Amino acid sequence: MNKSIFASIVLALLTVFSYAQELTIKGKVVDSETKEPLMGVNLILENTKSGTITDNHGEFQLKNITKTDKLLVSYIGYITRSATFGDNNNLVISLERDENKLAEIVISASRTQQSREEVPVAISTISAKTLEEIKPTTIDQVLNQAAGVLMIDLGNEQHMMAIRQPISTKSLYLYLEDGIPIRPTGVYNHNALLEMNMAATKNIEIIRGPFSSLYGSEAIGGAINFFTANPTSTPTGSFSVRGNGDGYLRMDAKISSTFNKTGIYISGYKSQIKDGIREYGDYDKEAITLKLTHSFNDRTSLSNTLTYVDYYSDMSGSIDETKFNNKDYTSYHTFTYRDSESLRFNSTLKYFWNEMNNTSLSLIYRDNTMKQNPSYRISSRASFDSYTSGEINDNSFNSYGFVAQHNLKFNKAKISLGTSLDYSPNTYEALGTSVYRNAQGMYESYTLTGQYLSNYAVDLFNIGGYISGEYNVSDHLKLNAALRIDQFNYDFTNRLGVDASDYKAPNTENSYNAFTPRLGAIYKINKGIGAYANYSNGFLPPSVGELYKASDVPLLDPSKFNNYEIGSWISLFNNKLYIDVAAYYLRGKDEIVSVSVKEGNVTLNENRNAGETEHFGFEYLFKIKPVEDLSFRFSGSISKHNYIDFATKLVDGEETTNYSGNEMKGAPSWVNNAELKYTPSFVKGLRFGLEWQHVGKYFTDDVNDNVYGGYDIFNARVGYKKGHWHIWADLLNVSDKLYANNASTDWGSTTYTPGTPRTFNIGLELNFF
Repeated sequence: MNKSIFASIVLALLTVFSYAQELTIKGKVVDSETKEPLMGVNLILENTKSGTITDNHGEFQLKNITKTDKLLVSYIGYITRSATFGDNNNLVISLERDENKLAEIVISASRTQQSREEVPVAISTISAKTLEEIKPTTIDQVLNQAAGVLMIDLGNEQHMMAIRQPISTKSLYLYLEDGIPIRPTGVYNHNALLEMNMAATKNIEIIRGPFSSLYGSEAIGGAINFFTANPTSTPTGSFSVRGNGDGYLRMDAKISSTFNKTGIYISGYKSQIKDGIREYGDYDKEAITLKLTHSFNDRTSLSNTLTYVDYYSDMSGSIDETKFNNKDYTSYHTFTYRDSESLRFNSTLKYFWNEMNNTSLSLIYRDNTMKQNPSYRISSRASFDSYTSGEINDNSFNSYGFVAQHNLKFNKAKISLGTSLDYSPNTYEALGTSVYRNAQGMYESYTLTGQYLSNYAVDLFNIGGYISGEYNVSDHLKLNAALRIDQFNYDFTNRLGVDASDYKAPNTENSYNAFTPRLGAIYKINKGIGAYANYSNGFLPPSVGELYKASDVPLLDPSKFNNYEIGSWISLFNNKLYIDVAAYYLRGKDEIVSVSVKEGNVTLNENRNAGETEHFGFEYLFKIKPVEDLSFRFSGSISKHNYIDFATKLVDGEETTNYSGNEMKGAPSWVNNAELKYTPSFVKGLRFGLEWQHVGKYFTDDVNDNVYGGYDIFNARVGYKKGHWHIWADLLNVSDKLYANNASTDWGSTTYTPGTPRTFNIGLELNFF
């Protein structure tokens, strides 16, 4: 035989043998955007149909594999892809998120991973991709893209919220970080999100409507859950800077990696405004998050998250109608401020007993202080060259608690059992001030009066237990139910003593119980089309301020809310069209109202359970992707909010002021946000976006005599990613529209919180790895 022919035959046989040789392959599956490992990913060999799933740190192992085998990789919420092995015995497989909303994974509805179509509630998500593309300077820039959400920017990350409720500062919303409330019940602050580290947020979920059956109180209008990023499987790091010509500057930095079984993630930012658009409107903020994870084995993992935020802001206050119409953003204030410092720690241990049982335990610690010389406590009706009153206050708390949950799976059912405990000692003091308003109207100076308006300590204790479950009646019908029971105890002490001359609230204890059920059903008509219905109950115990700020402690009951809701989703034309809608009716009873009570010549203001309101509306999301490069989103809500019974003034036992039948103030009937996005395939990494925000007209007073006409603004965005670099820019309020984020009429005068005039922001990011 010819030697060359023989050599060729031997080489061919060796090649076949090497490719037929059985191997053991190890690997990891990660998110293509965040580089975080993914747990529970399905990996199936195409030729044998055998396979495995990734463990709780995204790793897998396959035995008896040949180099020619093909692997099919699939995961809920991600695009299925195939992979080959070649000479690589340690694979890292990246999965890309599926833009189809039905494919989304949500956690907030049960504290476990679920597909969106398995959840009978109105829920929206802000994905990691959206946060990465928009790079919001304030969180409302992304939250307002969700159906039924209107977050009001008050400047410097301060805010109000409107979800199934009018615009207000009321404690009707629950803000969570990784499923844990960032503040305890009873110590609500409508500006709580300024205590968040936006740079560490991976994605956001918004539940609309009451969800007290899982989270307890305050989840009335909605619950907003911010998820911190997890350590990446490989080294990653970045530094970015952004700013504008109006005094805004922000710098971000993050670094992350995993070493053997231990992961580390550090992220933070510093932002400031100096000499910005609003006079006396400067602020500084530093925020940092440290996250450490460790996988002890395939069943046991530990995650520890520590967040620290230091925030200071001038408080310029709202402006009157003349200033607003003249685009005069000067302020009458010169010394008011908000100073906040917060520390949160969460340690979560997870144990997977088997495929049917798993348990989680979260330990919680909070340390929070907010000091203020608030502009809203200084009377705007004070005459020029005169004195008026104000206050300086300090509100602080520590928290110690835990949340534990066990999840069980059966053939056709799932059950979750949980309990939570929160012990939060809270202190508050407010000192009166004498404020001088000069001849030009400026609040020039203040002195302490030495009088305590409040000075107390309250030990807040909340223990709760809950159970939730679902049952698959058939392939089309699923039933869902939940129940939570809570006990609240407030132990109040007047730190001045009961014989004090100025603040005389008596030492007392208050206790409240709550029983909050939820019922729901999902019916899947076919793949991509389904509907749901649910009933949910919410409750809100009196806040510490409503009970104890005055010298008399009122007898108050919790406010109660009943929500009835139906919804549907449709995904058509291979996910090119997606529709998600919900209709609701929400009714509140025993809502706490400040009532002016006059008996003879004596007039007092008392908090009473005198309010009853109703809220009904239609929320919608339409998403169209006609071609690969172009997408359009249209989301919003149409709603109405009415007083059923709302008496605010009594004279000798007779109601003299009652707004029953009126529309609630600050309640726009139509809110809409739309976005057109273009990502040309011929220039990879380039994107363009155009956004429209509409807020309809609303009454600015409870009498319904004054109306604010609402506004329409447009925002344009562009970004480009190439290699290690990412540059982006946005033009907010393209037409330089004069508008108010909030307008309110009191004592016959309307004041405005002005919206942002035309602003050009630009940013640059360097990714190190």
